[in-house]
Parts: sequence; C-alpha cells; structure tokens
Amino acid sequence: MGSISKIDRGAGALAFVILVVGLLVMQLLIGGVKIIFSAPAYSAIGVAALALVATRRGFVVGRPSCVYVALLLAAWLIARALVSPVTYLARNDLLMIIGALIVYLATVAWITTPKARGAIVGVLLIAALSHAAIGAIQFKQNDNFMLIPWLQRPDYQWRASGFYVCPNHLAGLLEVVSLMALSFACWSKSRPMVRVGAAYGAVMCLAGVAITGSRGGYLSVLFGLGVFALCSLFVSFRLRRGGFWTMLGVILFGGAMIVGGALFFMTRSATLQSRLAQVYDPTNMRPLMWQAAITQFRLEPWTGTGSGTYLYYGRLFRSASVQNDPMHVHNDYLELLAEYGIIGAVLFVVFASVHLIGGLAGMRRIVDEQMPPGLPARSDELAYLVGALSGIGALVLHSVVDFNLHIPANTMIVAFLFGILARPVDGTGNSATRLPWLRWLVPALGVILLGCSIRFFPGEYFAEKARVALREDRYAEAVAFAQQGLEYEKKNPNLYGHLGDAKHFLTRDAEDPAVRAALHGEAENAFRSGLQLFPRDTGLLLKLARTYSVAERLSEAEDVFHRVFECDPNFGLAYAYYGLHWEMQRRIRTAERYFRKAQSLGEMEVAPKGLRRIDQLKKSPVGQAMMSAYPELDEDSGTAVPAVPPQ
Repeated sequence: MGSISKIDRGAGALAFVILVVGLLVMQLLIGGVKIIFSAPAYSAIGVAALALVATRRGFVVGRPSCVYVALLLAAWLIARALVSPVTYLARNDLLMIIGALIVYLATVAWITTPKARGAIVGVLLIAALSHAAIGAIQFKQNDNFMLIPWLQRPDYQWRASGFYVCPNHLAGLLEVVSLMALSFACWSKSRPMVRVGAAYGAVMCLAGVAITGSRGGYLSVLFGLGVFALCSLFVSFRLRRGGFWTMLGVILFGGAMIVGGALFFMTRSATLQSRLAQVYDPTNMRPLMWQAAITQFRLEPWTGTGSGTYLYYGRLFRSASVQNDPMHVHNDYLELLAEYGIIGAVLFVVFASVHLIGGLAGMRRIVDEQMPPGLPARSDELAYLVGALSGIGALVLHSVVDFNLHIPANTMIVAFLFGILARPVDGTGNSATRLPWLRWLVPALGVILLGCSIRFFPGEYFAEKARVALREDRYAEAVAFAQQGLEYEKKNPNLYGHLGDAKHFLTRDAEDPAVRAALHGEAENAFRSGLQLFPRDTGLLLKLARTYSVAERLSEAEDVFHRVFECDPNFGLAYAYYGLHWEMQRRIRTAERYFRKAQSLGEMEVAPKGLRRIDQLKKSPVGQAMMSAYPELDEDSGTAVPAVPPQ
C-alpha cells in the first residue's frame, strides 16, 4: 500500500510540474497563436495527462453537472471542428479545445488543494510580471522590441504586448492574473508578507494593462473589479459580523484609490491620455466585422459554418471600410455563433450558467463551513474562488470586443478558472460523486493531443521557416523548406503557397525563357494544390492570378481574378493587382480605374505607385502613343471586367 501511495504521489507531482511547464511555454511563445508555437505546450499538456493514468486519486467531483455540461460543450465543438469545410483552418480550434478540456478536468479532479492551485497562480503571476516588464521596455522604446529576437510582432508602436504579439491579448492575460492576485492578497490565509507581494503583483499587472493601450482591457478591469467588490460584499453579508458596512467602505476607498491612481498615472503620459480619450470610438471597425459575422450566421444558423470559416466569410461579407484581413470577429460570442451555430451558443450559455451557479454555491459553502464566527475571515479556497469569478467576469466583458478565447495561452487559463468554479472546495463531502472513468478519459485525451502535436509539428516548422525565408528574400531556401515540409504534411495550404511564391520570385533572376516558363508552371501547380485544400483563399487566388498575368496567360488570369472578386468583393489589394494586370496589357485607362478603386478602398502601396507611373505616361509622347495604340475595353465589350464605375 505504501508503494502504491508513493507512485500515486509521484505521478501526480510529475503531471503537475509538466502541466505548469506547458502553460509557461505557451506564454513565452506568443500565446501559441500558431500551431508551431502551441505544439510544444500541447505536447507537455498531453504528457501531463498521460502521467495521471498512474494516479489513484481524481475519481471524485463535487458538482458532476458541471463536468457533464463541459464534456457536452467540448464534444460539440470537437465534432463540428472535425467536419468543418477546410480541415487545416479547424486545427487550431481542435487542439485548443482538447488542451483546454484536459486543463479543466485536471483542475476539477486532481488539482484540487489550495496549495496546488496557489502554485499555479503564483507561476502565472511571475509570468504576467515578466510580460509586464517586457511591455515596459516596448512602451518606453517604442520599437516593437521582442525579448526572443526570432519572434516578431506587427508595428504596434508604443503599445505593450510582452511575449505576445498583440497588446489586446496581453491585456486579457494581465486583467485575469491581477484579479487573482488581488483576491489572494485580500482573502488568503497566507503570511502577511506573501499577501503584500501578491498585492504588489496585482498593481504591477494593472499597470501592465494600462500600457497595453487596450481599451477593452480598461473596461474589463473595471468590470472585474466590480465583480470582486460584489463577491467581497456577499462574503461580508453572509458572515453577519457587523462588518458589512466596514467592508463596503474599504471597497469604495480601495476602488477609488485604484481607479484614481490609474487615471493619475495614465494622464502623466500623453500617449496613454490620448488612448483614454478614444475609449469610445464611433469609427472603430469592430461593429462592421460583427455585422459580417451575423450575415455568416444566417447561412447555417443551427450548426454554424464550421471552425475557422470566418477567415473567408469575413472577407466575403466585409465592409469596404475593413481592409485589414478579418481573421477573427473581435467578438468571441459572435464567432462562436457564426462557426458553431445556435447549438454551440446554447451549450456555452448553459456551461457558463452552471459554473457560475456552482461558484456562487461554493462561495456560500466556504463562508458557512470554513469561516465560523470569532475567527479571521480568511480562506485560501475563498481567495481562489473569488479571483476566478472576478477574472472570468473581466473576460466575459473583454470577449465582447476581442478574441481572447481564441488565444490558446489565455484559453488554458480560462479553463483553469472554470475548473475552480466546478470544484471550489477541496475534499469530498457527502454530496460528492465518484467518476472513475475520469482516470482514463484524461489520459486518452492526452494521447490524442500529444499525437496530433507531434504529427503536425514538422509541417508547421518548415512552413514557418519557408515564410521567414520568403520575408528575407531567400527564395531558394524557401523552396527547400517548403518541399521539406511537404514531405511531412500534405494538407497545409500555406506550404503550397510559400512554395509557389518562392518559385514565382525565382523567375526574376532566370534569364533563360525555358527556365522561366518551367518555374511559372511549378508555381502554378503549387498554388493550385493549395487551392484544392482551401478553395476560397484570397491570398492563393491572387498569387495564382499574378502568376498567370506575368506569364501572359491572360484569359486564365481573368478567370482567377473573377474568383477573387467573388470571394472578396471589397478587398483593395485585389483591385490593385487587377490594375497591374491591365497595365501589363497596356490598357492604361482601365488600369487607372482599378488603381483608383483600390486607392478608394484604402490600399496605399501598389495602387499609388501604379497611378504615379500612369501620370508619367500620360505626360510623355510615348505614353500618349501607347494609349492610342491600345484602345480600352469597356464593360459592354463582352470581356468579363468587374463593374467598377469610372472615378
């Protein structure tokens, strides 16, 4: 019996350590937003789940209804992802759902003691403070600094993103961790110095939210603090020690200090002050993206259009004012509704409701059973529960304007918080239910997650290498990396896109016409292979059309351009490339029309250069002669030209 107990403790400790390492790795690698960066963390989570097969604990849960609803929601999301139209686009959601389910079930069934949960919160706080420190450098230097140099972020200028690449995602992380730390500082039974350290960490996390410039983060922090205040008042009311009004005063004073201090700090900086002034922005693109998601939802209202499909339906239904690629809705709820339908949305509402009820019931039980009159009103379990409720409250609001639940690192933390709500109190109790199949379900999920991570990693690795080589104009290396990736992975359209791109750019240095023609043919084959996997990919279609134009296969280019406009009718870059297509045919006025159309949609790179060339041509005798020699085609000529009114 003693040896079995040692094995049980050893396996549980090993699983716990590996799980925490997985969560940390995902934090460091830009939040795991691509499989290449999330696969190592998923592998660790999968191994942790496998280690749990050797444990004998974890059969008992306090509220089995929470577990059943979570499994039902996860089953629907996984099933819908598996039958989504574009297999590759569904992979991110599929792996993230399985990983989050493992973290959730592990929290419900194994990570149940305040000590274990406190260790995770402590590690997350250290990670959050590291994010905030990197963010402070980014804020001060205004140069998109990244501590890991081979990870790059878009040009967010002064806005802090830490190890992530997007400031909004960092705000989502910091707001949750700050509230967990604040709750620990106020309600934990730990030593005063430990609680003072947690309070300091909470303040630093809140400062980190400030320098992200995330307006959704600002509002979410206020909402989360409101939830924390209500939970604290509820506890004081249940205790009935005459301390309710004292607690109310402390909360009002503390809230005024936090909000007032934040405003004072932010108004000292001109950049933060201007960001505060833009919290309400009627010109923001988000409502337009939400409208596209609602239109998408109407296509398949009950089951949704499938995981990842907003990437191309967002393009199809985009407003002319939205020119950045609409990869996500910037509203987790609408994206869930559009891609997983009414079924998915209803299951999520039931899931959230059951867990909220469970959390509130757990809070009442802790107050009534663990905090009797005459003793200090402190409890570690209460600290983590109030923190979980407050953190989830903050993300509930933040998810209205962003997509934190599509960032794997943040989603794993949310799964941990919901696991706390499902089992807020350690111990079995009379109402506990044994679920022995959990011992086998979690390791089985771990096998699937580990297998998928190992299976997909090589292709993703070489696709990333090819992408970087293309960015740095190393075309021969890009070809080699893409071909290596295709030896492992045949269903990644990005590999075919990178291969085709590299072949196309190699034609620039090919002096032999036969070599050039062969490279164009190879590029065409690569793009067509990618389009077989992702037929509506505007990027692949544009690259194929460009290849046909350069190779002077004009009718084929026309057909592909029409497919582009069918998939993305309001994309400025598509009209700019179409203008280039006509410019190469010396149809100058037609090219000018499409350049101006592209410019009116906000395309400010290809179209302006084309218009400058055309202006120079118009002023030169050679250009005037060219325009006379090549009469323009109008829309009634029988040629299929997209209808664009003259500018």
